[in-house]
Amino acid sequence: MRFATWRETKITQLMIDKGILTTDDLSIENLSDKFNLDVIYGPKRSHCIHEDDEYALIYIDSRLSPYEQRYKFFHEFAHVISHPGNQKNLPEDFSKLQENQANCLALYAAMPRHIFIPAVKQYQSINTLEELFKLPREYIIRRFMTIRNQVKCQAFQNVIQLSEMKRRRKSLQPEHIYESTKLILQQLADQVGADNINADIRKLL
Repeated sequence: MRFATWRETKITQLMIDKGILTTDDLSIENLSDKFNLDVIYGPKRSHCIHEDDEYALIYIDSRLSPYEQRYKFFHEFAHVISHPGNQKNLPEDFSKLQENQANCLALYAAMPRHIFIPAVKQYQSINTLEELFKLPREYIIRRFMTIRNQVKCQAFQNVIQLSEMKRRRKSLQPEHIYESTKLILQQLADQVGADNINADIRKLL
């Protein structure tokens, strides 16, 4: 998948393997069925309980708005699919790391690239995407920005790679080779035979 991080690629492929292909497939009910989850709503902090890969319980804070509840579901869902095992007794720093990861992975899971990008191209409206994915506006914008930044980063890397390729080609020109280097290359050619030397190297002799 172009520009995607390996974590995003992994989550997207997981969604595709489970048949999550449209925004309708991203409903909490459908995901709960596909991933063997139970979801409970109540007036306390959202969290999840999962001891293994077979079953998980996600508790959603009912005091939040419906869109915030949905984002919290994906945050806890990210823990389920990425942080297996009992998380209660983790060191504080590691727990914070997992929370930061879940914030990022929640965007990947709530708006998988194979669903989100076609929707962006079709509607080109934050308001419409907000209604389509049933998520708060800030998360729609954040998801869009992550993809845009990934594309920019890849474009910058491509420029660097192209520049390096040009530099290497230039460095292989005879006028840029030290005489001592030519001598070593000539000795190598004498030992192994000129026909066995790379064509670019033969040009330097």
